[in-house]
Amino acid sequence: MSVFQRIVELTKAATHEVLEKLESPAIMMNQYIRDMENEIAEVKSELARQEAAARSYKLQHAEMSRYTEQYEAKALEALAAGREAEAREALTAKLHYADKAKAYLELHEAAVTRKHELTYKLESANEELAALHKKRTELTARLQQAEAKARTAMPSFNSTAGFEGGTAARGFQRMEEKIAELEARLELSGKHAPYGTHGVYGTPSVPTSPAAPSDPAKDALVAEQLELLRKKLPQE
Repeated sequence: MSVFQRIVELTKAATHEVLEKLESPAIMMNQYIRDMENEIAEVKSELARQEAAARSYKLQHAEMSRYTEQYEAKALEALAAGREAEAREALTAKLHYADKAKAYLELHEAAVTRKHELTYKLESANEELAALHKKRTELTARLQQAEAKARTAMPSFNSTAGFEGGTAARGFQRMEEKIAELEARLELSGKHAPYGTHGVYGTPSVPTSPAAPSDPAKDALVAEQLELLRKKLPQE
């Protein structure tokens, strides 16, 4: 292979390498946008779960509160009729459901807080995604222009027309400078911390049956509640 033909082949290879480098930023931009879209979908899914959990906890809190009131009424009725043992049993149930009502209220408040956090995160992510789509359109247009210039920069050699030394090298150097500028802009625009997905707020279980008796602290509470009920009874 002559020196002239070798220069032609090297110039072609260099130009193809530039075109491959131009494709890489476009692929990276598309992949980053796809990743963000997937993460946004995960946030939406978690947000839906938290909204459902908040509704469920609110209903369960209301139900436990209703049971609390019902058993207090039963205890008062039993005490008024002189059935103190039955009143104590009803008060034990009342305290149990009061504890459950408190637990569900705390879970509801935590789910609402998490829901607000996810809503803000989703809004911010959607705004950033829209900005990235706009930026991708701008960068894609610039890359296409650079690609067109890279293709036209490939010299068309004619063995009978002679060869001007250094022309292809200078053209390729200018092309590399433009690509470097584009890559630098891409690097700056790509420095976004991806929205990582946070774990879903836990839903600790609440016991479904009253705790076993013979708890001194609970017995003291029952006795205290019993005295409060006595004060509600009509005085003779």
